[in-house]
Amino acid sequence: MQTGSTELPRKPAPATGSDAVDAEHGIQLGLLEATQAAVAAGDASAQALMEQLHEYSQAHFMSEQLLMRLAARPNYQGHIDDHENLMQDLDRAAEFLAQGEHEQAAVRLQAHEGNLLKHIRSWDRSIAD
Repeated sequence: MQTGSTELPRKPAPATGSDAVDAEHGIQLGLLEATQAAVAAGDASAQALMEQLHEYSQAHFMSEQLLMRLAARPNYQGHIDDHENLMQDLDRAAEFLAQGEHEQAAVRLQAHEGNLLKHIRSWDRSIAD
């Protein structure tokens, strides 16, 4: 990611059936990839990217939850619980990064990526149904 760039990184995301949700997932995955690269390289931008990823993920999850409430989607609480678990993944990775434990932060981010993709392919597919 270029310094001073206002363009958010993007990465193709698994399709959920909702173009808006898929676009947000693409940004979320792009930010995650940029954060992972910065952490692996020991780049000074890693902390700022981690914060941006955390804030974006939090906003995205709130948006999803609002959509689900408005549509009275079933198993709303289970979806929220999974969002909370995903945010805990990011919180732990951020803690490791803040402590200078880049290897542990990278491991946590890798686990988060797997959990996020699993979430998108399962819970988020129900949003468009």
